[in-house]
Amino acid sequence: MPDRNFPRLSALAAALLLSGCAGLSSFSDPADRVGDALADQDYRRALAVIDEADEEHPRHALLMEQREGVLQASHEYRDQALDQARALAEREQWGDALQVLERARQRVVEPEPVATLMEQLDDRRETRLRALLNRGYLAEARALLSTEDLDQALAPYQDPRARHTRQRRAALRQELHGELLTIGNTYADEGRWPQALEALETAHRLAPDSPAPDALSKARRVLHSARDRARDARDRAHHEEGQALVARYRASGRLEDLLAARAYLLQHQGPRLDDLRDRVESWSRQRFQRAMARGEALYAEGEYQAAHRLWRSVAPLDPDNPELLKKLERSRKVLDNLRSLEE
Repeated sequence: MPDRNFPRLSALAAALLLSGCAGLSSFSDPADRVGDALADQDYRRALAVIDEADEEHPRHALLMEQREGVLQASHEYRDQALDQARALAEREQWGDALQVLERARQRVVEPEPVATLMEQLDDRRETRLRALLNRGYLAEARALLSTEDLDQALAPYQDPRARHTRQRRAALRQELHGELLTIGNTYADEGRWPQALEALETAHRLAPDSPAPDALSKARRVLHSARDRARDARDRAHHEEGQALVARYRASGRLEDLLAARAYLLQHQGPRLDDLRDRVESWSRQRFQRAMARGEALYAEGEYQAAHRLWRSVAPLDPDNPELLKKLERSRKVLDNLRSLEE
């Protein structure tokens, strides 16, 4: 019977197949066998019958005409099977997905993409299962480790319940140690070092008297080295960005560029930025003092609005400066009084 899980074939392929089957079904055994194979969506068998047909067969030419239609229908069936299997795998319906692919692998003419996806989904299923098992083992191990004092507290009690609890916890501890070792070593073999480190460290904590696994030391070295490389890369990027911001200010002389460089260097720390930070702080102090003096000169000339605007513009360089706050308050009152007089 045809698979109900798949959509109908394209109009072109269906037309080719149906017209061929209708013309062939009453002539000979090869034609009947092709029709039966197509009814079962067994395109590999249908093609084999066509290719093996005797050239002397009276309908051999018509059989050959159906060959392209069989290939097209096989490809459509295969693509539909691949799409359906991927959709099932996304819902973690692994058994259904592999069943769809296995059925297609046996029926299509070119099954290589099907076999490839089967391997990929099998790997994905194993990876997902291992992650779930690892999650469960870690949770149980952490629960045991967080209640280690319970075993010692139960030791003086001769009650069978206490003895049974200690024995059960010891057995679970041993079981989890073995499972986490296996999973941790598998992660290490795959180069998944963060997962390997977590599993192996937890396993070692469960059995601290046992020799530490070799992969645990390697995981620590690899991750330490990776953290160092990441930190160096981050520091280099911060230094390059800081240099770019400083260069932009030196080229433009604009206060907003100075503030941008200063804010970036205050946000990011590190010895590579110390020199840039010192230079920017020196420029900030100089610019602030010049603005204070220039504003005072403007104020003395009666340019109250210009003085107030200048002092307010440099306020981000030293917002809590008491002298600046006094000047801003004084100039604000003068401007308010002038506006009152104008009204």
